[in-house]
Amino acid sequence: MILFFTNKQSYDFYLNNNALDLFILSTYCLVFIAGRECILGEIVDGKMILSEYGEIVEREIKKIPEYHKRVIMNVWTVMPNHIHLIVSLGDYGFDNGMLVIDNEMETDANIVKKIHEFSLQDKQQSKQQKWWLDPLYQPNIDEIKQYRKERRRMIIPKIMGKFKQQTSKQINCVQNTSGIKNWQANYHDHIIRNDGEYQRIKKYIINNPKNWKDDKFRM
Repeated sequence: MILFFTNKQSYDFYLNNNALDLFILSTYCLVFIAGRECILGEIVDGKMILSEYGEIVEREIKKIPEYHKRVIMNVWTVMPNHIHLIVSLGDYGFDNGMLVIDNEMETDANIVKKIHEFSLQDKQQSKQQKWWLDPLYQPNIDEIKQYRKERRRMIIPKIMGKFKQQTSKQINCVQNTSGIKNWQANYHDHIIRNDGEYQRIKKYIINNPKNWKDDKFRM
């Protein structure tokens, strides 16, 4: 199943009706502020009250679908010192209609040309497993699927890297600082395997502010 969004209104319609939950690959991400400082706001009566920095972060989360045409964002929570979000990817050919800077279409014909974005350096891999390092090699269907699986693993780190860069830049502008990294270098991610797991994590994210007093990440 592939859906195409021609504008933001149709994108919002599908998000509001949960029509995208089942056919895409989704990854749960947990990202902490450096030192786990509570700079993004505070919890009052079970509700998150965003600080100026928290507002910057939430605005940028909403812009993540502009990073890549396959990205869908419909579940997230900004907490005082961390964020929870589910980043979902539509299938190849999926277009969320929100991309700001156009990306080259990822088709079978140009897959081999994209090996510079995809360098697996494991020396234990066989030559056959590294077919993408040979620009003259013509992959079969199974090998193309293998390549696509590995590329999915690379899109999320690129998205999170850009998100952290953009929000740090804006926060530093407000603080009148320069080059400060406001996020921890690493983050936790988990590929969601099925709809049951998706719904469980979604519920956890939505209810996170209500459970802040018992949150193990509270400092």
